[in-house]
Amino acid sequence: MFSIIWMLFTPLLLLCGIAGGIFLIVTGIKYRKLLVGLMGLLSLSFVTLPFVLLSVGIHIDTIFPIPTALYWTLFSLTGLLAGVSGVQAKIKSIRNMGFIIFTIGILGVIFWELMSVGDSFYI
Repeated sequence: MFSIIWMLFTPLLLLCGIAGGIFLIVTGIKYRKLLVGLMGLLSLSFVTLPFVLLSVGIHIDTIFPIPTALYWTLFSLTGLLAGVSGVQAKIKSIRNMGFIIFTIGILGVIFWELMSVGDSFYI
């Protein structure tokens, strides 16, 4: 039952990771913020890396032997670091996009955990 939440949420997570990552890379270059550009690159790669490796035929667990919840937590931490950098530099666009990526990443972790847990725990 909870897997439907994850299936409906995944396109939003992908869109946020790709668009947010590209946005952070461009604004990092524009405002000459290395950390923001790096977090945008990491955010973009966290979202696209599983699909690239899957198309080559490599399972992501062979390269990164970490749990999926930790993987998406690291994705959300890239948004948090970019948001904090935007707060320090007083750049609202970086701050907003960073905190959007952070929020979407945390929701992704919650929805993944809900999908992974059996339904008998909630009855």
